[in-house]
Amino acid sequence: MPDVKHYRLGLNQPAASPTARCAIEMAEAINQEAGGEFRLEVFPESRLGPDPKMFADLRAGTLEFFMAGATLGGVAPTSALPLLPFAFTQSKAVFAALDGVLGDRIRSELAAHGLHAFRHCWQNGFHHLTTSARPILTADDLAGLKFRSPGGDIAADFFKALGADAGMVPFSGMYEALKARQFDGQSDPLGVVLSLKLYEVQSYLSLTAHWWSGFTLLANAGAWSALPRAVQEAVEHNAEKFALLQRDDVEKINAAGAEELAHRGMQVSTADTASFRARLGDFYSHWRAKAGPELWRLLESYAGDIGG
Repeated sequence: MPDVKHYRLGLNQPAASPTARCAIEMAEAINQEAGGEFRLEVFPESRLGPDPKMFADLRAGTLEFFMAGATLGGVAPTSALPLLPFAFTQSKAVFAALDGVLGDRIRSELAAHGLHAFRHCWQNGFHHLTTSARPILTADDLAGLKFRSPGGDIAADFFKALGADAGMVPFSGMYEALKARQFDGQSDPLGVVLSLKLYEVQSYLSLTAHWWSGFTLLANAGAWSALPRAVQEAVEHNAEKFALLQRDDVEKINAAGAEELAHRGMQVSTADTASFRARLGDFYSHWRAKAGPELWRLLESYAGDIGG
């Protein structure tokens, strides 16, 4: 009887979230199809450590699979481009880019660093701002505030351009950091605000849809190549199936999120995002130059005119 390969998948999302639920269902389907040759176990809510540790373990080969959020810019700079503020207005357009040629560029960059990226990324959604100090109605309201945001230079530059500071704390520690007022607010999709119960520690929700983020399912390239082709095929088609299911689930949760969060006691307002855009001219010029004309044209072929 052949040895069973036991692999682990780490992610930061709560166990009850649609992302973790779909990942667990994906693993169950894969395990059933693998017929005893392979077993994948899912560890949600940062049980294997915060994202930087899981990503380091993935690269070192001590973790086989990882659901990566905004942690890839250091090894795949192109992966940061879909996070550019106000670049996209619909998830469908982002997925066209990431399932297509822009995604191919990102996957090629990841492959050069020993990471196998699956083609269909998972949904997180458009980010909005929550705060404890005051509602964000215009860009002026961000002045002097500190936000917990995804890591990366784009987030830091965006908040700096608006007179605010960006800081980082592991996803699993965000609730406690906001409760302790280490940050005035945070940036995330509405489904995350609900799943982490941030409405308990944040009073205001400002609808901004200022950027989109998602998750990339990654495998350590060595661990991936060690799998029999039949097991790889089971992983590949289930990764696609459950990514598409998860996208739909999260889209529905995010769409209903503002009403649900108002019901939970948050004061909900729609921010004047034109006032945000008016201050981002230098920001766009910087990132356009950093990306280079070819990549910028590729991004705009999916997103339309971004500005700058």
